[in-house]
Amino acid sequence: MKKKVWWRLIGFVLVVVVLFAGYNVYSMFSFFHTVSANKPFSTGDQPLNTAKWEGKGAVNILFMGVDRRDPNDRPRSDTMLLASLNPDTKQVSVFSIMRDTYVDIPGVGRSKINAAFADGGPELLIDTIQNFLKIPIHYYVATDFEGFAKIIDSIGGIDVNVPEDFVHADDGIYDINLKKGQQHLNGQQALEYVRFRGTPRADFDRTERQREVVKLVAEKMKSPSMLMKAPQILKTIEPYTQSNLGDNLFSLGTLAMSLDSSNMKTEQIPPVEALTETYVGDEAVLMPNVGQVRDYVQGILNDPNAGAAQDANGTGSGKNGTGSSGTGSGKNGTGSSGTGQGQNGTGGTSTGSGKNGTGGTGSSSTAQSGSGQTAVVTGETVNLRAKPGTEYQVIGQVFQGDVLTVEEQVNDWYYVQTSTGMYGYVTSALVKLQ
Repeated sequence: MKKKVWWRLIGFVLVVVVLFAGYNVYSMFSFFHTVSANKPFSTGDQPLNTAKWEGKGAVNILFMGVDRRDPNDRPRSDTMLLASLNPDTKQVSVFSIMRDTYVDIPGVGRSKINAAFADGGPELLIDTIQNFLKIPIHYYVATDFEGFAKIIDSIGGIDVNVPEDFVHADDGIYDINLKKGQQHLNGQQALEYVRFRGTPRADFDRTERQREVVKLVAEKMKSPSMLMKAPQILKTIEPYTQSNLGDNLFSLGTLAMSLDSSNMKTEQIPPVEALTETYVGDEAVLMPNVGQVRDYVQGILNDPNAGAAQDANGTGSGKNGTGSSGTGSGKNGTGSSGTGQGQNGTGGTSTGSGKNGTGGTGSSSTAQSGSGQTAVVTGETVNLRAKPGTEYQVIGQVFQGDVLTVEEQVNDWYYVQTSTGMYGYVTSALVKLQ
């Protein structure tokens, strides 16, 4: 008799588990069906050009936080976080993209990257970032301020150490008023924490806090109690979310559970070494060295141990960047077992290109010194390229009348520094030495 009761109890527990699991799966499918069908942020003018993920290899997901206070407005993306999940290395890498980064927006022209969302919704922002970084984006999630706050409230808030008093008068609804010190933040307070730009490093500090919050949320979401609350959380944020994550739900869920979120790498795009703070007209922008940014991102994605220039096994980009087993690019870039490229680039077992480029078992290009001469752009619009040759990537542009500092000559190309501090190659046919 006792044996029968025992088996009945086991059977009852199994039924409850199956029903609960089935309810969770149903809730997830229902959520992703809804948020895929509803397009609160799309303009209707752009196709969705995400890459196809087959369930194997790394998958890249773009998270967009939108400052949408009026449903009739076409808002910019206040937050852009690109997460790369690698099932082979179990590594999670999260890149926060600076919203003032000055890039080419397909079909629109050059502008701050956050303007792409206003011009063409998530679809155009995806196209812009794929074009900028040359990596595929497979999935996206877009939510607004209210959706973000609901997510934080749904997981019971987060604990952070606010470094100083955060105070900023906004519109009476989204004012910021946080006190210095360790504290538990609810959704609205967490939104204030990731939005504040009043510190000395402004958006640099802000994106760093955003990456911190991503780590905290990821850790809390993996707990059993949060998994049980998943249906409630999804239902809460459904009205504020747009996504295509439901296209491969089971594979993504399995992958997410296998990853080590506590070892998450978080980085800034562009890295400090690969950007120049300047003005376009009267607008302050971050002008990226596109070639260096791409090298930096690839260094992180292809080597989970790669870090910043000061990391012994990391990636150095920009002027004097060093990575002993990573990738160094830009002026004086060094990579002992990676790739050194640019002026004085050195690679111990790799290829060095540019002036005095050295590769232990690689090769160096032929270069002649430009002796620090200056040159005036004679063409109306001249492309600045990552390497000498029309087949190489355009990383910027210079315009008629601009004065360039010539660092070297490589055949029919000049390696130059622009007035904004960018380095690249221009064809000698469209500039005139002074």
